Amino acid sequence: MEIRKVNTAVIGGGASGLTAAAECSRIFGKGSTLIIEKQQKTGRKLLATGNGRCNITNSGISEEHYHGDSSLIHSVISHFPVEAMKEHMRSLGILLREESEGRIYPYSNQASTVLDAMRSECSRRGVEELCNFYINSIKREKGKFVITSQEKTVYAENVIFATGSQASPSLGADDSGYRLIRGLGAEEVPFFPALSPIYTKQTYKNLKGVRAKGQVTLLADGTRIRTTSGEIQFTDYGLSGICVFEISRDINEFLMLGTVSGRKISDIKVSVDVMQEYSFQEICDYLDYCKEVFCEDKADMLFSGAVNKKLSQTLALCCGLSGKHCRSLTRQDIKKLAGSAKNFMFTPIRYDAYKTAQVSAGGIGSDFVDPDTLMAKRVKNLYVCGELLDVDGDCGGFNLHFAVGSALLAAGSIGFRVL
Repeated sequence: MEIRKVNTAVIGGGASGLTAAAECSRIFGKGSTLIIEKQQKTGRKLLATGNGRCNITNSGISEEHYHGDSSLIHSVISHFPVEAMKEHMRSLGILLREESEGRIYPYSNQASTVLDAMRSECSRRGVEELCNFYINSIKREKGKFVITSQEKTVYAENVIFATGSQASPSLGADDSGYRLIRGLGAEEVPFFPALSPIYTKQTYKNLKGVRAKGQVTLLADGTRIRTTSGEIQFTDYGLSGICVFEISRDINEFLMLGTVSGRKISDIKVSVDVMQEYSFQEICDYLDYCKEVFCEDKADMLFSGAVNKKLSQTLALCCGLSGKHCRSLTRQDIKKLAGSAKNFMFTPIRYDAYKTAQVSAGGIGSDFVDPDTLMAKRVKNLYVCGELLDVDGDCGGFNLHFAVGSALLAAGSIGFRVL
């Protein structure tokens, strides 16, 4: 059995783990820190962020863009604003560019640039990586942490959990980090997927691949909970697109826990407005005009001058009017069609959203860790950072920003306590 002794062991080699390890090694020197990673290489999930472009941060970083434990959100974001992230990236030699909606990417537009820079920083600082290390157990003995695999044992003064969540299992993600930290005293906490497509009861295979600018509204027991706008992607299983991702957190919470923002809910629906710039009356007037233009055609042509032809056909089908000729449409028919464009209804259904989710919501909260240091309140020298914490952000670079910021806070807290 190979035995290793270090000052700090970082469990997990994603963006948060690499950042924490480099910072700890900067503080304590070469040979002080190692990364324990169960996969063959570190940073696999980072390569997939931002569709391979790596949306690093956002110029609009603020607490309003985060959900979960407010104490943790405030602590990390106040310690690590957007300028701190920009400076950190500059220290790694990464040039940045800002695009629409405040999204900030590496100038290269490649996630590999960020991962290579993080790995290089760890190498320069003398951080060792132990990959293919499947942890069998982690326990505390005589003031030290003992981390064992089948072939190795690591003794560490400090441990930082940076394992991430089970979102995107195809990239090697699972809930092993939570299971390990639960053995060290963390209480049962609910997790659920966030930033994911939505599977719905209503499916329209002919809409697969159709995109439309519009607005989506989440209704909980008939009450409007959240409304977002942007490009909606229709699929053969439901809905996708960034604006859909933004409401998926509440939907997945309901489907898995029966609540929305912690409140018990009986029913949820998603309303899609594919003509948000126009009022109901304006659409009725438009359809009255089109009725004359397309008088010899069927009703599924009525919206063809406004939206994708397949969407036009589907709206008429949903109203039961696709086979009816335009010239025979009544005033009630016109209102029904206009209503379908403003209120195209979908009912979300449960499925394994972790497969397509970008992040997980829920996690370790401030009842277990001190928000100011991210150290466990009842387990000395145990720290938690990144997605394992009860914090998740909106689309647009907010989650990676939190991962890096929380890693630096945890590592810095170790240094502050020791030095």
